[in-house]
Amino acid sequence: MKKNLVTLMLVTALILPSLASQAAALKIGVVNTRELLNSSAEWKRAQERIKRKLRDLGRPLQRRREDISRQLAEFEKQATVMKEEARKRKQEEIQRKIRELQRQAAEADRAIARFEEQEKGPILKKLQQAVETVAREEGLDLVLDSQIVFLNNSSLDITDKVKKYFH
Repeated sequence: MKKNLVTLMLVTALILPSLASQAAALKIGVVNTRELLNSSAEWKRAQERIKRKLRDLGRPLQRRREDISRQLAEFEKQATVMKEEARKRKQEEIQRKIRELQRQAAEADRAIARFEEQEKGPILKKLQQAVETVAREEGLDLVLDSQIVFLNNSSLDITDKVKKYFH
């Protein structure tokens, strides 16, 4: 164990200076993608279309959910006076409806995910191309999203430059 620790420390001591010198030569840029997307009319239209699609797919599911809840409440009231066979049939019917609703909800989720990708994909690709263009022009080796940077030097911010290519 002690031998492994010494070996690890030795390897770290040898590699760390090399990484530090490479990092010093690394040109970094930071871009606020959230700001760029939120200021994009195209992005806002896509968000609205997605919300509309979500409402359109959600309404029938909500109606089915309410219908099943009513049937379940009614069943619970009548279950004590129902014959065993009738109670069992009704319970199976409600369980079948619940499974079908879950299947339909999962399909709606998949449809929304596909639609969201279809709507947002081209916009995100356009943003990526704008970032890559600015990175090439500025000779940047690495571009980070400002949402993941803990320490942000404003001189590294390329958001305004990217905005020119994105909008």
